[in-house]
Parts: sequence; C-alpha cells; structure tokens
Amino acid sequence: MEPADSRMYWLSATIPNDQFLLYCFADQQVPMDDLADGLRRRASRVADLGLRVCDVPLSLDHPLWVHRPTTADQVVVHPGIDAWSRCLERVGELTADQLVASRTCWRLHLLGPVEDAPRGPGVVAVLQVTHSLGDGRRTSQIARDLFGEHDLHTATRAPTDALPPVLAGPSAAAGGALATPVRVGRMLWWGLEAFRAVGARPPSSRPGYALTRLNRPPGAQRTLRVVVVDRTTLPAGHTVTVGALTAISIALERYLGTGAEPIGAELTMGRNAQAKARNNFRNAGIDLHVEVADPSGRARLIAGEIARAADADDEPARVAERRASDATPAFLAHWGTRQFDPAAPPEKVTGVTVVSSVYRGAADLTLGSGPVRFTTGFPALSPAQGLTHGVHGIGNAIAISVTTSPEVMPDVERYVELLTDALALVATIDGRQDSAGPPDSPEPDRG
Repeated sequence: MEPADSRMYWLSATIPNDQFLLYCFADQQVPMDDLADGLRRRASRVADLGLRVCDVPLSLDHPLWVHRPTTADQVVVHPGIDAWSRCLERVGELTADQLVASRTCWRLHLLGPVEDAPRGPGVVAVLQVTHSLGDGRRTSQIARDLFGEHDLHTATRAPTDALPPVLAGPSAAAGGALATPVRVGRMLWWGLEAFRAVGARPPSSRPGYALTRLNRPPGAQRTLRVVVVDRTTLPAGHTVTVGALTAISIALERYLGTGAEPIGAELTMGRNAQAKARNNFRNAGIDLHVEVADPSGRARLIAGEIARAADADDEPARVAERRASDATPAFLAHWGTRQFDPAAPPEKVTGVTVVSSVYRGAADLTLGSGPVRFTTGFPALSPAQGLTHGVHGIGNAIAISVTTSPEVMPDVERYVELLTDALALVATIDGRQDSAGPPDSPEPDRG
C-alpha cells in the first residue's frame, strides 16, 4: 500500500471516511434480486473489488493489499423503499455503518424502485467504498467497471498473495524492521530538504477562515439532499466546478447572513501528475469572493483561485513536503495519525464547507438494461465540517449534493431553496439563460 493510501486507512479509525457513490438508473421492472445476482457476478471480475487490507504487525511496514473473493453479503437489497426522500434517509443511515477494510473494502446497496426519483422512476445503486481503495476518480472508474457493459478480464490476484495473509503480514514486518535504519535516514534527508524549501517559500497570506455555525460537530445523524441540473444551465465559459462553487457561494452568503465574510470552500483537487497511490489528490482553500456581488465577476475570481491552487501544488516546497511525508517509516506515520485529536476545535478552517467535484464520464452505464440518469456522492462530515457538497456529473446531468445533520442545519430545506435559487442566478452568467431551454423549462430536480 502506498503511503497516501495508508494514511487514509489509518485515519478512518478516527474520522470515518467511506465514500458513497450513488447511481440512479431508469427502472426496467427487473426484480431486485436478479439485479443483485448479476452485480455479484460482475463484481467478481472487477480487480479492485477483489482486495482487502492486511495489517502489518507493529506497523513495521505499510499495510498490504491481499485478495478477497466476492461474497453474497456484499450486495445488499433494501426492500420497501419507493420514495426518494426515504431513499436519501436510508443512505444517511448507512453512513453510520462503516466498512472494516481488513475484512472488506466495498459493499453495494440496491434501493427501490423509487417512484419519485429526480428525472423519473428509477433503481438506486449505492457503492460504498473505503477511501483507502481510491479517491473520487479511482472509485468512479471502479463503478464504471461494475455498471458498464465493456468486457472485463478475470480479476488478477494481489501481489502479496504468494503468501497467505497469516504469513504475509509477519513477513512484511520482518522486512520492514531490517529496512528501518535506511528508511529513517531517508526520512531525515528528505525532511531536511523540505525544511529548506519551506523556509524559502513566501509566507501564506491566507491562514484560513473563521469558524461559522456550520463548523461544529455534526452528531450521529445525517441529512442528505440532491439538486440535479443540466450542464447547459451552468456557464459555458467556466468549468462545472466553477459554476457550482459560484452557486454555493451565493447560497452560503445568504444562509449565513451579514458578518460572515470572507467565506471559503475546501475543494478536493485531483493531481495532474501520475502516481502509484490510489489517492492522488489534495485539499485546497478556495476563496469564494462573497465581497463581489456580480455573479459573473465572482465566477471569474473563483476560477482564478482554482488555477492558482493547481499551480501551487507543483511548487518545490510542496513537492518536498510530500516527498518527506512519504519517506516517513510506517510505524512513525501510523503513530502520527493516532495523535490527531478530532475533538480539539481548530482556530481556523481551510473552508467553511468541503466541496468534492468529480466528472464520472459518459452516460453509458446501465443496470438491468436501464440507462443511468444521474450520479451523486456525499462527502463525509467531520467534527469541524458540518456541511459538505458533492458535485458529480455523468453525461449532461450534474448533481449537487448537500450533506449535513439536524444538529448543524435544522433548516436544510431553506438552504436547498437558497442553493436552487443560486443555481438559477448562475445560469444567467454570460447570457446562459438563453441556452438552458425554452421559457417553460422545468426547475432543477430536487431531493
């Protein structure tokens, strides 16, 4: 397991971070049990779904990936859920049942048929995946393998399967113990290089954002909502992420009221550079420029913020920091992860809300011959983040999710109204209201 993936695995013991990828397919009235049987067979041929984590004793080396055959209990049918509101309620309940990656890294939930799902009656499939198995892009590809119709080769076995797990872990520990002096030396070398690079970097002008009433522990319950729009209703001159962030900025500004500025979002950003790690992304603070009233001007500034954050990831100091972090021996990295205290409130946050934006490809996925209608996801909450957004696209359907809790946002319907109104306002940027459809086009699908 690569260092970045190990950190995700170890962090899950403190802050649950399973991903829930929701796909809604047109209902073809195929029995749910038949759909489940077909998905079990398909999953057995998806290589990434044939893995689990094997711990190394004393964390003398990073955890290992070992083979795990697909079992019947990994595809679960939830009967009796025929309303979209109940479907979202059930998915919110599922977030409390996190996977144990040393046993299984995924589970698939089938719900429906849902009569009033956005864009028509549908069957909902929710792929629950441990974050150590992949980031948003990697898990989206796993879902494409699961719901696609392309040919799949038989899943290959993990490299460590030359030894059974009962021996693979101790063997890796012995090798790690022998390599510890070299790894400590490498850590010190790269740590010194990082210290020099960081020392030469100009100081940051943006240490973070003040906490709002949204930045507090969310409790155990989860509230989920989804707004689905067409790509044509977002500004053509900007990416979907920019359009969504502009709408979110307007909704947050109106929801939090006066005195809340400045407001920023913590945006997950995939790295351009190829990496062995399954989790190849970072989080960056993006100022939402609520001081600019004009939506068009605000969108341009947000686009500039994202571009600067992408460029900053390649700065020598950041590269050196990552290299030093990855060089840290596993037992020290694991110890450092355990020192994190989620109950300690931060003085500042990287963003008032977290936003995860992923394009999941062409709308060529099917379930029981039913085409995919939209897809969404629900970024996990944390003790300092009581509101997160997911921005997910497939084909021309863009879904913006809201994840929160009754303790943080008891009036979630008000916020969804504000977000829907903000999306309509963003649709007017650069005259886009003329290309969103005829005047009687329906409002965005909401759930």
